[in-house]
Amino acid sequence: MNLDIDKLLAAISLRPSMSFRKGKPLFKLRPGGKKKRSGAGFVVSNAGFDQFDKQKKDAIVFLKTKKAGIRKIMNWSGVDGGELDFGVKQRDVMVQCNSFPAELLRLAGSLALDIEFSQYPLMREKKKRKKPATARTLHNLPRRK
Repeated sequence: MNLDIDKLLAAISLRPSMSFRKGKPLFKLRPGGKKKRSGAGFVVSNAGFDQFDKQKKDAIVFLKTKKAGIRKIMNWSGVDGGELDFGVKQRDVMVQCNSFPAELLRLAGSLALDIEFSQYPLMREKKKRKKPATARTLHNLPRRK
């Protein structure tokens, strides 16, 4: 199914942090490779990669306050899914356990949103550098509000 992303964005009050159109190259360096599908991203939290608890709290507030707009998006012709993506820094541990509160899962489920948990490696520090390593994205993914 084709999604008219421009028509959808004009019909909702939520403002996207990014939008993309079907047929554009997924990666600029590979114009003949995989192509994008139409869609949009919305900031759910401005919390950093090391603030997973804040991201979850912000997501609950966002889902509660933006429920009508999200429902409109999810019911729009051509929309085949949505997800909340939580980006966190990858820790150097044997086991990394993270949980989601039932309230967040209930809200996301009631809006037919999937939940994704993305771990990003820390950038390696250069020997002369005194600043701590920082998380970076491997993809152009927005942090959610």
